[in-house]
Amino acid sequence: VRLEDFVRDSAESAAAAGLVERTGVDLANAAAQFSRRSSTSALWVPFDPSPAAPAALVGALERATAHLAERLAGVAGLVCTTSRAIDRFCVGGRFDPVADELAHLPFSEEYLAALSLVIVRHVHALVTPAHKVLVLDCDNTIWRGVVGEDGVHGIALGGAFEAVQRFAVDVQQRGALVCLASKNNEADVLEVFAQRPEMTLRLDHVVAHRIHWEPKAGSLASLAQALNLGLDSFVFIDDNPVECGQVREQLAQVVTLQLPCEAEVASFLANLWAFDKLAVTAEDLRRTIMYRESSAREALESSTADIGDFIASLEIVIEIESPRDEEWPRLAQLTQRTNQFNFTTRRRTEAELRAMRVNGAHVLALRVRDRFGDYGLVGLVVAYAGLDDLQVDTFLLSCRVLGRGVEHAVVRELGTLAASHGMPTVHMPLRRTPKNEPARAFIEHVAEVYRDGVDDDLVYRIPAAFAQAVTHRPGADPEAVVEARRADAGKAAATLPPATSGRSERYQRLCLLSSGAAVERAMQQRAAQPRLLETTAVAADNATERLLVGRWEEILGIGGIGIDDDYFALGGTSLQAARLFADIASRLGVRMPLTTIIGAPTVRTLSARIQTHGAQAAGGLVLLRAGPARPLFLVHDGDGETLLYRNLAERVPAGWSVYGIQPQSRPGIPMAHDNIEAMAAHYIGELRRIQPDGPYRLGGMCAGGLIAYEMACQLSRAGDLVDLVVMLDAATPQARRRPGLASEHRNRRLREALDSAFVGRGAAGRLVAAAQVVARKAWGLASYQAGRIASAWVIGAKFRLLRSRLSTGLAWPDGIGALTVREIYNAAEARYVPGPAGPFKPLLVRAKSGEGADTPYVDIFEDPTLGWRTVAGELALSDVEGGHSSMLQEPYVESLAAVLNSNLTALSAVPAAAAQP
Repeated sequence: VRLEDFVRDSAESAAAAGLVERTGVDLANAAAQFSRRSSTSALWVPFDPSPAAPAALVGALERATAHLAERLAGVAGLVCTTSRAIDRFCVGGRFDPVADELAHLPFSEEYLAALSLVIVRHVHALVTPAHKVLVLDCDNTIWRGVVGEDGVHGIALGGAFEAVQRFAVDVQQRGALVCLASKNNEADVLEVFAQRPEMTLRLDHVVAHRIHWEPKAGSLASLAQALNLGLDSFVFIDDNPVECGQVREQLAQVVTLQLPCEAEVASFLANLWAFDKLAVTAEDLRRTIMYRESSAREALESSTADIGDFIASLEIVIEIESPRDEEWPRLAQLTQRTNQFNFTTRRRTEAELRAMRVNGAHVLALRVRDRFGDYGLVGLVVAYAGLDDLQVDTFLLSCRVLGRGVEHAVVRELGTLAASHGMPTVHMPLRRTPKNEPARAFIEHVAEVYRDGVDDDLVYRIPAAFAQAVTHRPGADPEAVVEARRADAGKAAATLPPATSGRSERYQRLCLLSSGAAVERAMQQRAAQPRLLETTAVAADNATERLLVGRWEEILGIGGIGIDDDYFALGGTSLQAARLFADIASRLGVRMPLTTIIGAPTVRTLSARIQTHGAQAAGGLVLLRAGPARPLFLVHDGDGETLLYRNLAERVPAGWSVYGIQPQSRPGIPMAHDNIEAMAAHYIGELRRIQPDGPYRLGGMCAGGLIAYEMACQLSRAGDLVDLVVMLDAATPQARRRPGLASEHRNRRLREALDSAFVGRGAAGRLVAAAQVVARKAWGLASYQAGRIASAWVIGAKFRLLRSRLSTGLAWPDGIGALTVREIYNAAEARYVPGPAGPFKPLLVRAKSGEGADTPYVDIFEDPTLGWRTVAGELALSDVEGGHSSMLQEPYVESLAAVLNSNLTALSAVPAAAAQP
């Protein structure tokens, strides 16, 4: 999102700065609303102002963009990055002013490739869990040289090897475990860590190592058993292609990567996606320490004969209380990952958990520590007061604390909570899954007599007094609970998921996509699609044609294009055409409108236009669909566009030709008429060049429909027959809008802003927040109204200048921003009063559904005929699928085409002589 795009057509108005600020606030509020209502993640990229942004607005844009990014970063469940993060992946130019002018495509192809790289990497982090273990070779991987041959002080550190060590420390600090797997003498490797203090990677960063002369695959399997983690969570990096090949062949689950040459190592590691995570929790930061503490506990347990003595010696401390603010991401993470001791396995986002607490639920975080260290945040309970009992929504625990009495403490806390609400019972559901047997075994052990239900959906209605008295008896825990905590060493390896083929190769390739330019090169190296046209491809015979053929093949992704191949038959789109014409302007210095591709749809004809600088004439007709006779003329919309009719033109009956009528322009003046009557008269002169006599068939979208109506009136007064006038969702300037629409929209935005401001606040806080929101909205409305008045005055002054320049034939003066087609048309429309229809019967086609800018006019105006009934007298009406603008787009254009074609077919059945008056 770029805030400057919201003021593209009003950047010089006094209201623009206020509109920028309001838009940023509205977007932030909308994002907060989305986060509360949806469990889907959203990625936001607020862009900084571009060089094309008006100088007077840059400050306001920068402030509003920074505020929007700050607000978005604070919304749970949203991911926000900045344009500066994308800039790092773009070596060349970021902006394409020609494509921006032609089609509102502001960025270069390389920058769009860089943007796609950043977006997909974020999506990967959202949908793919970060790998848990990084295993590094030693020789020529974390140092240069072979320690057994070069000695401790003979190996080299720094450069690429320092980058590997920094990378390892970084992923360790973000929650991954770092291990070593090296074919070496263990004493030699450990001596390096002891005697080379400049090593960034220290032994206390390393959780385990396998240093011997056995195969690397065996070392990795041994590490997986020791850590009780699946091999699919491992990433192994080695410089030796033979070692990498062997591990890939024997352990396909492991992501095995070969380190590139030293010059490419830093970039390679910076683009390794395997350890990406969007949030780092406190648990992640302590991961290595927690594994060491767990090893110490296991050692004590194995040396203690009495389990009761062992539990007592741990000196366990259990905390069950409301979450701290920084703990919400970890709680959401627990709901996503915890499967075994999880009563309902309901997955929750951070936003959902926060909303549950706001709505009255008890959300409790469980923290556990003992004399060996802190287990961290290990569990979650969500419960709420029902009509007669305490309803438990979620009860889950990390397996590493099971069998220590923690689960019993939670039941006691639930009993106490129920009693505090005066409720006699704790209602605890259990939804059985293939993995949560430990949860079922525990609750059966302590509350079997209170079980209700059958099969997989069970409920335990536990008296609150009984729950408060539940105690833990060391050594009496169900076997499933004990096994969940102390799985034997081979359990992780035995339950590995099937290997995903090609993971190592895909991550290796992704590491090489270091920039937008690299993405572009990779795309170009893919085999182009074959040319599917039945005609023979004609080769280019001059430099311009060869250049165009090359660009067409690159942009369309089709090989073997000939100079007489039709652009649209090849599947070309208007967006691709914008890139093509921007490239032509950059390479050849010839600027042409997008509609040129319609009149010159082959390389041969386009090349001829370029060579003669005969870009499409400033105004006139554009052939949208060729046919032997019976032309249909469609007038441009309020922005001066005719390409929007392309989909419709392709669907007219065979034999009909379709022309688009473009506005006349002059240097600095995009529309060279200041009233509707003059536009219509000029356009009639243009269409008479194609069709000197009637009957005429006219139409247009919105503004185009109004102009087409005036053209029909003028043609009728001149004695010409008009037998079809199609007005697509067009209203008369005098049509009255429905009252209260603006107030309704403002009230809705106010409610949304209040909802956002109330999150997490008490009654007093809500009053303060409400006062602030209302004050800000009132000030914004006053600023908006003042800005509208000022903007109208500026546009009015420019329009008066336009009329003067048109009457004298002078060019638009330098230093004054030009009016847009829309601004000129709006001013002309406001002064237009349509006269009565001639002997023709207009057809008003109304859209049926849409919202925002696509809202059908029948939902905006009071009169269902949009003001035409009082003007045109007899009027035909048809309703079609889609909204105000989307009726011309896929898939709704089929509905519109059906209405138009039925009328055109009826006209085809009338003999020409019979049609004359």
